[in-house]
Amino acid sequence: MQHIDILKKKINQLDSIYLIHGDDRYLIDEFITKFIDTFASKDLRDFNLNIMEEDGDLASKLINSVKTLPFMSEKRIVVVYTYDLFVKKVKDIDLIYNLIDDFPESTILLFVSYNKPKRSLKVYKRIKKKGEILKFESLKYKKLDNWVEKKIESYGYKIEKKAIMLLEEAFNNDLQRLDSEINKVITFTGEDRLITKDDVQAVISKDWLVKENIIFDFVDAIGQKNTSLALKLLADILQEGAEGKQILGMIARQIRLMLRSKLLARDGYTVDQIAKKLNQHPYPIKKCLKQSHNFSIESLEMALEKLFESDCRLVTGSDQKLEMELLVINLKEAI
Repeated sequence: MQHIDILKKKINQLDSIYLIHGDDRYLIDEFITKFIDTFASKDLRDFNLNIMEEDGDLASKLINSVKTLPFMSEKRIVVVYTYDLFVKKVKDIDLIYNLIDDFPESTILLFVSYNKPKRSLKVYKRIKKKGEILKFESLKYKKLDNWVEKKIESYGYKIEKKAIMLLEEAFNNDLQRLDSEINKVITFTGEDRLITKDDVQAVISKDWLVKENIIFDFVDAIGQKNTSLALKLLADILQEGAEGKQILGMIARQIRLMLRSKLLARDGYTVDQIAKKLNQHPYPIKKCLKQSHNFSIESLEMALEKLFESDCRLVTGSDQKLEMELLVINLKEAI
């Protein structure tokens, strides 16, 4: 069964026990996150979701957790990250056998193993008989292409085929790294919604910016009104050959994100709802909301005006270094 099909089911249609394993940790973690988001109500997670790691007392802890009844929900979800359970015989394994054989209908149990499980172990055979085993293998070829394309589309962007090929040539099928690089590409691309091969090449060639977090620290320093730090980072960025308009684009994108997040939060939207509405990952939204508490809506709108004025002056041939330094100082006054 396709993993995505499980997420389309109703909670009472799920198997009681799953063993999740494979050689792609990113896909495993992504599935676990989606599973929890789909089947564990956020308002009741403190009562109906338990995430634990294997230790010497796993059997007793697992039994207590699994047999705890759900609160105002059909099912309770228990996630166990294992180390030895599916590799060798562990302490009190008979208690775990008994639990699997007589498993309560009120709980869904997810065993997660980043190690390759031994199929000869009784615990593996029991789960295969009683539940379902999900294997997550590294994506290749067309599946990898589709994953990159869908990841880009989830942010509201499109990407050329040649750009996908360049990303895969550079980072193979390392989804964790690809996810990180996609975020960089979107950040540097700005408002242009079609990502080209040239966009990807530009980001890869300027990877020092992101490796050292210089460009992001620069934007944060501006947001925090730390002018001295912002000017120092600006000098580092310009020395490495970044263009003024590219830096303006980065600042503008961050301020627009802060402004739009702040407006939506004022209207009662949650972080996840804002992220979905703005085609963003929740992480930068949380960061923007936290930073936006220091500024009024009017000050953020004023900052965008300052950016527009600087952009116009750069187009007409204004000195790049001087204009960017003046912008940093003007933004402090505006926001």
